[in-house]
Amino acid sequence: MKTIILSIYLLFLTASTAFALSINDPAPLFSLRDTNNKYFHLSDYLTPSKKGVKGIVLNFFASYCKPCKNELPVLNSLVDEFGKKGIKIVIVGYGEDFDKINEMLSKIKVDKPIILSDVYSRIGAEYGVNGLPHTVFIGSDGKVKDIIRGELPNIEKVIREKAGRLLK
Repeated sequence: MKTIILSIYLLFLTASTAFALSINDPAPLFSLRDTNNKYFHLSDYLTPSKKGVKGIVLNFFASYCKPCKNELPVLNSLVDEFGKKGIKIVIVGYGEDFDKINEMLSKIKVDKPIILSDVYSRIGAEYGVNGLPHTVFIGSDGKVKDIIRGELPNIEKVIREKAGRLLK
């Protein structure tokens, strides 16, 4: 019995890492509602019709995640600067509805990024989210350029560095 359980566990472990999103993979396209109840379509920002968009910083967070509460104000502070360079910052409440998301964001004064809700965690699953925060850098060509999994020291420096690569 132990052998069967161990085999099943190893199968799931192997399968989950085999399908993890990697650098240079195409970013999974999605559509989610924003705080204004309008749909945000990632594909709209990865086509030549959206001139000036050179990349997307896509961050998954949750209201219960302490490292997220540290990281989100940093992302908020970079929205205007990055916007001038053609980089959009999009934050996604992972597994939570807008009531929880907005309550937390209001408390930590985050209001500038595009805010989306992935209530059922389906989009997060496509992006390989298995811990928070989870940040994906997507180039205008629709490919994943970099991924930050979890909390990092000097997060502002790291985000600036990785977002800068979207401009090349």
